[in-house]
Amino acid sequence: MFYLDDDNGILRNLDKKDRTPRLVVPRDLVEQVISLCHDIPAAGHQGMNRTTLRIKAKYQWYGMTQKIRDFVKTCSTCNLHKKPNRKAKCPLTQFHAGAPMERVHLDFLGPLPETKFGNAHVLVMVDQFSKWMECIPLPAQTAEHTARAAVNEFFSRFGFPFQVFTDQGRNFESKLFKSICEILQMHKARTTPYRPSSNGQAERCNRTLMDAVRCFVSKQQDNWDEHLAQLAGAVRSSVNRSTGFTPNMLMLGREVNQPVDLLYSVPGAKTDESQDEYVMRLRDAITSAHEIARNTLKTTQNTMKRDYDVRILEREYKIGDLVYVLDTAKIKGRAKKLDPPWKGPGLVCEKLSSYVYKIKLQKSVLTINHDRLKPCKDREVPPWLKQCQHRLQDGEDVTKATNPDLYCLCRKPDDELFYDTV
Repeated sequence: MFYLDDDNGILRNLDKKDRTPRLVVPRDLVEQVISLCHDIPAAGHQGMNRTTLRIKAKYQWYGMTQKIRDFVKTCSTCNLHKKPNRKAKCPLTQFHAGAPMERVHLDFLGPLPETKFGNAHVLVMVDQFSKWMECIPLPAQTAEHTARAAVNEFFSRFGFPFQVFTDQGRNFESKLFKSICEILQMHKARTTPYRPSSNGQAERCNRTLMDAVRCFVSKQQDNWDEHLAQLAGAVRSSVNRSTGFTPNMLMLGREVNQPVDLLYSVPGAKTDESQDEYVMRLRDAITSAHEIARNTLKTTQNTMKRDYDVRILEREYKIGDLVYVLDTAKIKGRAKKLDPPWKGPGLVCEKLSSYVYKIKLQKSVLTINHDRLKPCKDREVPPWLKQCQHRLQDGEDVTKATNPDLYCLCRKPDDELFYDTV
């Protein structure tokens, strides 16, 4: 029931249920009322439901629920500083390796406590098909140490792979390592930033290796490199669940002798066959093992994808869309819990694959995975971002530096941030 307040002429509405009078807000003051109930410290930038209940307790106007939700949804402060209840998650992408040394994953473990041999890092190399693993202790993870260990300790023994997959470490992204890959005709691929799951083959082997190292390291932790070779051999002689074979069988075509085999004198291979017969039998065994392993790998990967894709949250971004980028970097001297979890907004300027995008930020251009993005729905967009949108619509390359003669730096007074403006 609406009535006019006799004292000051304000229109109010008396609720039929709780008999509470609510102020009817004019259309011109709606934005101000919502802002005072959401933006100021006394309101605390609460979410949609809490802000709606707070306003409905004392105020009323037509279409207020949708208006409040739109206001909170487009609040740039909330979008920048709050984490989502459910993060984006794209479907699992599969890569099928059909033979040994088709794709090799490289990664580093460390830094670890320096040993008496001067080692502080471990270079881990894993063949994706056979799961063959090599662990090389190194004193440093420079490009020179990395390239020499990979070529001399692995590639020269089993052949050079078609593809080398790494993260974006400086040693792997160096000119030296890239030049070696070009000279040896190896295709180099890499993960996107802060996306270790893309190199999950090496990350899983790191976990297996460290679980074993902890069982044999001393209290001083200065002898962890003494057992690396034997521990890697133990992994290679164990049946892998994904392939159904040991890495030794898929890479060498035979099982290697273990101390227990020598102790109990397990019978070896036939000694009356010729070399040609042995080679033919070995070739048939390898061919059969590879065929079975390929089928087993395919089944295992399909099962893994089925389980992983149960809770996907897929979003599609188009060129020109505004997005926020998840910021997981830690800055020395700053508390990570007090820093905004997102940075941006940025502009989608190129779609590199189904779930990898090139994002233009104010001072940088990043290649980001789908799972580290969220749509930007801010009411106000920085001027430099509007200019990039117009340039992108005109067909210009916004990833290149802008002509400094056409732009100057000025400060936006309300938030003390710098923007590029005309």
